[in-house]
Order: sequence, then C-alpha cells, then structure tokens
Amino acid sequence: MSESPFNAGTLPADDIATDAAQRRHRLFATADQLRLAGRGMEALHVLAAEIATSRSGERHRALLLGRLAQIVALEQPTIALAGLREALHLRLDDRSRSTVLALVATIAARTGHPDTDALLRDAGTAHAASGDQASARYLALGRAARSLAHGDLPGAQAVLAALDPDSWAARADAPSIRAERILVQLGLGRHQDARAATHQPPEATDVSLPGLDCLRMVAVGELPEAAALAVTTLSSGSANLSREVHALLVAVIGEVRYRRGEHDDARAILRACLAEDRWPDRTMWTFAFCAAVRDATLSTPAGLLTRVVTDLHRSVRPLLPVPHFGPRLVRAAVAVCDTQAAGRVTELVELVSTRTPVPLWRALADQSRGLRDGDAGALRSAVDQLRTTAARPALADALLDLANCPRTRSGEARDAAHEAAALYARIGAPGDQAIADQRCADLAATPRHRPSMDELPSRGIDALTPAEERVAEMLATGATKKEAARILFVSFHTVDTQLRSIYHKLGIHNRMQLARAWERAGR
Repeated sequence: MSESPFNAGTLPADDIATDAAQRRHRLFATADQLRLAGRGMEALHVLAAEIATSRSGERHRALLLGRLAQIVALEQPTIALAGLREALHLRLDDRSRSTVLALVATIAARTGHPDTDALLRDAGTAHAASGDQASARYLALGRAARSLAHGDLPGAQAVLAALDPDSWAARADAPSIRAERILVQLGLGRHQDARAATHQPPEATDVSLPGLDCLRMVAVGELPEAAALAVTTLSSGSANLSREVHALLVAVIGEVRYRRGEHDDARAILRACLAEDRWPDRTMWTFAFCAAVRDATLSTPAGLLTRVVTDLHRSVRPLLPVPHFGPRLVRAAVAVCDTQAAGRVTELVELVSTRTPVPLWRALADQSRGLRDGDAGALRSAVDQLRTTAARPALADALLDLANCPRTRSGEARDAAHEAAALYARIGAPGDQAIADQRCADLAATPRHRPSMDELPSRGIDALTPAEERVAEMLATGATKKEAARILFVSFHTVDTQLRSIYHKLGIHNRMQLARAWERAGR
C-alpha cells in the first residue's frame, strides 16, 4: 500500500496550475492534523520543507513562517527546538534562515537555556545580513524573554514597546507580543493595565489571554473568578490551547483549591504534573510546582523544591506574575530546614527587586529575607509596602508570616493574625483563613505579660538578628558592603538593606558610629 502524504509528513509536488492559496490551505490543514495527532515535529517539517522549496513569492513565504511560529508556540519546548533545528538543515534562503534562528533563540530564552546569549547573537548576525521583518520581531521577543528570565522587567518593557501587534505584518505574532506585554504588566504590579489588556477583544488564535487573566486574578485575590475561568477554558477543548496554557490553568485550579482548604481536590489535579521531570519541558509546570510545594504530601516525595529552585536559577520568569510564589518557596524551604534553598530563592527575589525597583518587589525581597532570617523588622517592612499594592494574597501571607515570627511582639502578632484572617476571608480563601484563625487562637491562649529581660529588645546591639550581627561585625571592622556580600554569600542589596536596619536599631547614621558602637559593646 502506498504511503499517504499524511503518514509521510511531506506533500507531493502540486500541478503547476495549483493556486498558491489553495496549496497553502492544504499545507496548513495537514500541519494542523499532524499536530493534533501528537506529531508536532512532522508538522514543523511539512511547513519548513515548503518554505525551503517555495517559489510562490514573499507573501506566501511570510504566511508559512507565521504558521510555523504558531505551531512552535503550541508545542513543548523540546519538540519546538528540535523541529526548528531540523529546519535549519534545509536549504533555506537567508531571510527564512534568520527568522528560524530568531525563533530558536526565543524558545531558548523563554526556558532559560544556557545557550541563549549565543543563540541571540547568531540570530542578530543573521538578521543584520537579511533585514527580514519577521526575524526582527522574533529577535525582539527573544531579547524581551531574556530580560524576563533575568528579572529585568523594565528592560523587557522597553523592547516590547517597539513592537506593534496591530500591524498587518505582525498579525501572526500579535498573540505572543500581547502575552509578553501582559506578563510584564503583571510583574510590575500594574494589575489594572493587565486586566484591560486581557479584556480586549482577542483574535481567534489568541487563546493565551484567559490563562494570563487567571494569573492576574490569583495575584490580586479574585480566587473564585480565577478558578471558574480556568475550568471553563479547560473544558472548552480548544484545539489551539497550548500545552503551556493548559499547564498554567491546571496550576490556577490547584492554587485556588489549596487556598480554599480543598487539599484532596488540589492533589488530584496536580499529581499528574509531578511526573514531568525532563528539562526544559518541565518549565511549563513551574506554576503548578509552586502551587504544590506548600503541600508536603506532594512536594517532599517528588523533590519539587529542588527542581523549582534549580529551574528558577535558569529563569525567574515563573516568579514574575504571581507575587506570593517567591516567599512561598522560601517558607517551604525554611519549614524543611533547607537553608541553602531558602537562601538561593531569597537571592533571586532580591535580584529581581534590584533590577525592577518597584514597591511590589522591594516588599517581596523584604518578606523573603524576613522568612529566611526570622527578621520581624523585614516582615513588617514587607507588610507596609504590600499595603500600597493590589497583591492582596501576598499581603495576607506576609501578615501571617509576621504573626508567626518568634521575634514579633505578642500584641503585634495578634493584630497581624486577625488582619490576615479577615483578608483571607475577603479573597475567598477559607482554608488559609482557618490557618490564620488557629494562629489567632494560639496567640489568645498565650497570657499577656510585660517584656522580660530575656525578650529581644527593639533597640541596641542585642536587637540585631544573627544575620545583621554578621554584617555589622564585618562592616565595623573595615569591610566594604561589596566584600561583606561576597564573603557572606548574599547579594549587595541584602547587605545594604540590613545595614539600614542596623543603623535604625542602633540609632546611628554612619560607619564610624557603627565601629564605635561595636567597640563599646565589646564585640
């Protein structure tokens, strides 16, 4: 029996009289069938082979490249990268080759691939030689993705601002451009702007917007709405729903169910994703991992924390849209006494706060450091800054962290626990509310008393946390902040923040006064 074009993954040569539009329609239909049959590599090969042999003009080539990019966006990273690299072995013209190289660099940047910089350089060189508009767009998307991987949200925003998703030439890539812009808005804490962008009339191919809107709802505490939209979108069975968006929606449902206290239901939907341990495909599930890491039943046997921390060091992208994920990972690491993981995640959050100096990320850096060091002052600072944002779940979590901190005064802890419980109730998180209510009960059962000599004072050398003591000792004996950061294996931002706290607690204003205070204390 002769092999059909569908099975072969290639098409026979058409008659000379075949119209280019008809041929393109057949190609697209064949590629779509192959993709839906789980044969994404063959779908990419069909389109790439046509691009390599096509003599039907620039418009035909541009449309083929646009469909190639759409299928790449719907596939797993390993399939997308393998398919594109296979396409590079074909006899592509310079303009097509520069576009494919830019696509490879974009996928690599989104996953935090170690070769990203080299791939972006190669794509930039090819684009400079060809001057192709499509490769310029993908190169910009790749550079924006690299900025996001490094926590540089302003840098990504500047690159994306130069792209026009409404132009005719960019219509095939408009969903990707809009999605990246919304991700930047979420990371910057501009949730109203993100809401407006996700509620614009989408194109038929733009199925990522509901997923991004779900992330926005989770970030601001619209939990019932987020779960409802995620379930509806998954149930729609859209053929254009990418694996990445599917994984995101599963994570949203799991996150909401945990916050509602429906742990068995959350485990049921998240358990299947834990089997994915191949990088870079598992990066699609990082949102789900961050939801599951709070549950020892799921996370401990699967080693989720180790996987997530390893992948975040390649790219912090998954931390950007949902503010409370970073501190949650630190909290999980502290709970299992994994000081290394707690330190590594804290450094990543501080890195983002340095490159994206907005109140939201400064608060998250303080919260992460407060959890790692047991520093009530840092947690208090996080709460104060989160009050200026729309990130209500992050604020509720920070309040509960402050209430749980052993160094927090009992009256302040009670107030924080009560406020956390009330806030959890307002955002539709009865499971978390029950935890906060239990903390309220525990604190109420603790008898009120006057501070004793054994309690940590709020001012003076003895008020310093262990981490602050280490910094104070080094700086008082002549080390620079940069040297202290290197020796203590923390970021410069951490040392600078701790120094401000040290000055406040000691009532001093400069390094000379610190040296004198340290000498007087006999340290």
